[in-house]
Amino acid sequence: DIDKDGNIYVMDTFNFRVQVFNKDGIFLKKFGQVGTGFGMFSKPKGIALDSEGHIYVVDAAFNNVQIFDQKGRLLLFFGELGTKPGFFWLPAGMDIDEHDNIYVADQYNHRINVYKFLGGN
Repeated sequence: DIDKDGNIYVMDTFNFRVQVFNKDGIFLKKFGQVGTGFGMFSKPKGIALDSEGHIYVVDAAFNNVQIFDQKGRLLLFFGELGTKPGFFWLPAGMDIDEHDNIYVADQYNHRINVYKFLGGN
């Protein structure tokens, strides 16, 4: 995903980290590591940013979306394994539109779950 300053956020799936580059492709920062604890990744599948710059990472192994601040600190997460509305089963990707609607591709349940970021201000 790309932020309002043109920085590019990449989900480096097999290295279990988020990498950030400027618009010229110069590396700026990274965060994340493999593991099962809060803020760690197991099978990260997608990344998106909301209008306030929060970084969302969907993880297929955890069946959730983790939300980080710009310093890579975990703020919160949502989702869990299941078939009921709002639950995930192998989420495969995500996107956030210009209106802060959050779309999560819920692969095994054959659906797109939609959420809304209401803003923190």
